[in-house]
Amino acid sequence: MPREKPEDSLCVQWRTQEELKELVKQDRPMKVLIMGMPRSGTMSLVAALKQLGYTPYDFIDRFILGHMPLWTQALRAKFLGQGKPWGKAELDRVIQGFDCVLDVPCPFFTDEFLAAYPDSVVILNKRDPDPWLASMNSTLFHVFSWPSWPLLAKLDPGFAGVWYTHYLLTWDIFCSNDHGEKCKQKYLEHYDYVRRVTPKERLLEYEVKEGWEPLCRFLGKEVPGGDFPDVNDQGNFVKGHGTLWAYAVFNAVKNVGVGVASVGVGVAAWWFYRTK
Repeated sequence: MPREKPEDSLCVQWRTQEELKELVKQDRPMKVLIMGMPRSGTMSLVAALKQLGYTPYDFIDRFILGHMPLWTQALRAKFLGQGKPWGKAELDRVIQGFDCVLDVPCPFFTDEFLAAYPDSVVILNKRDPDPWLASMNSTLFHVFSWPSWPLLAKLDPGFAGVWYTHYLLTWDIFCSNDHGEKCKQKYLEHYDYVRRVTPKERLLEYEVKEGWEPLCRFLGKEVPGGDFPDVNDQGNFVKGHGTLWAYAVFNAVKNVGVGVASVGVGVAAWWFYRTK
């Protein structure tokens, strides 16, 4: 992983590997399940929950901790019948040290999380489906439409390969990698499902534009001073993922071999940039 942290990109602040290693030694009961989809105020909600004293298990945490292959296995087990389906033991193993989970693929395991942590509450962060789909197409779907990803995944299997494989499987399961009406329909179906299976007393449907008051009332927290966080806009999202893409390019060129690196670095960087 890159050692530098792009400002205001993927997250409010990335935890370092050293910080995460210490964090996962701690024992925290699971308190909050965020079962809404990405690009629905997720990162602003993460910043707010951190401010309220929670420790969220975010996408980037899964990556830094090396959990991405585990979640790929979990997806294959649940949706493709390949391997043992996850239960509380498997969830406990990956969320050790955290008291809040969010972002894909966690919402795809709503049933498992509800059963494993009956004392937790659910926040269903949401937004209207049309702007949600537009945001997905200008951020996550846009980033992974860059033509260089399949080659990067082969040349850098430990980083780009893990990420790209997980991305393809996640969205193939969700919407057959459709980025139009089918994706929007699956979004609506997901929210209907979470509403149906979650006890009403455990559920908060929430949009970040509502601010602190309904969130704090639901969680039993005092409203903090200052504005509600507003982070991770579309431009910063693409910029942050571009940093990770550049790291994958670096790995790919390095993996090709030192003998061609002196010439290959410049050529490959130019080619990848043009085809990204």
